[in-house]
Amino acid sequence: MTRKETLDEPLPRPSIAYVDEMQDERDNFYGDAYESNLFEKIHLVHPKPNLNELVNDLIELRIDALVTDFNLSEAAPLSYNGEQLVSAFLAARSDFPCFIRTSFDDAALHSSDDVNRVYSKNVANEEIAGRNLFKRIALQIEHHRRRSKEWQDELQSLLEKDPAQRTIADVDRIVELDSKIEASLAKDMAISERVKKGLFDKESKLIEETERLIAEIKNALGE
Repeated sequence: MTRKETLDEPLPRPSIAYVDEMQDERDNFYGDAYESNLFEKIHLVHPKPNLNELVNDLIELRIDALVTDFNLSEAAPLSYNGEQLVSAFLAARSDFPCFIRTSFDDAALHSSDDVNRVYSKNVANEEIAGRNLFKRIALQIEHHRRRSKEWQDELQSLLEKDPAQRTIADVDRIVELDSKIEASLAKDMAISERVKKGLFDKESKLIEETERLIAEIKNALGE
């Protein structure tokens, strides 16, 4: 099987999480997301008082996309909003698919680093708008997952190359790919700095570390 054929294989349906302080909003979101038939799991999450704890809980869910309400303080005061939640999550998972739903359009747009992830609830036809949102989520997940798979395949190809034939450019690319995967998936999956610095010596521990990395990436992607 060629690399292109591998990339064209259908991926399992993704899992998403929706954060909202209002029970009825969470229930409505679940019903609409379930009806879209695009997701394997739909996690409904009530915001926690501590932002870091919430981010850690979301990471442990091993989701493929995060969706959050913008104003998370209607039920109880919080020190953060949906945009700040997304920013904190992206600090741990770079370029991760994140979306913000809001009835406070101007406030959300002005506070967001990326207006393209803000999705208004204030639309004339909520049913059509909901379907469009879920399609956007699914497409963004597909893009993110396939890009990660491409990085993984390229890294594995470079690591399978005869060390005697490995060039300085190959070593530089290994380090670059590791950094991309580290930022995208998890810092604890990265090749250690000590091993990175020893790449030019072609030490055997590089192979051990990168084989561990590949195994953990596959596990994180549910393969």
